[in-house]
Amino acid sequence: MDDLDDFDPEIHETDTLSRAGRQLFDSLYDALDPYSLTVMILEASRIKDRLDLLHRLNSGDEDLWFHLAPTRGDGDVLEIKIDSGLQEARQLAAVLRQMLVEIGRQKSPKTGADDYDGLADL
Repeated sequence: MDDLDDFDPEIHETDTLSRAGRQLFDSLYDALDPYSLTVMILEASRIKDRLDLLHRLNSGDEDLWFHLAPTRGDGDVLEIKIDSGLQEARQLAAVLRQMLVEIGRQKSPKTGADDYDGLADL
């Protein structure tokens, strides 16, 4: 994509999201959002997909939890490689939580000193 004005997350970036990631994206995305917020929403949706995959891994899906790999230099010996899914899931959950807070902050109506009405309490 050469022109960011032509960016349409409906057809370009979200086609690789799972159902859950897409649902999160759809619930947060607004076409009027700035591009920087859209990128954050897309990445949060990808993290949701990764967390779902890590949940499967941590729940005992053996095909994801470990794999056999030939030892370097010795094709007759196999090593068992165990992934650190719990640690990764904790880290991703913290990142997702922070991103959702920031997305919510950016989407909330801006209030500040200009909106203060000193007579409102009377």
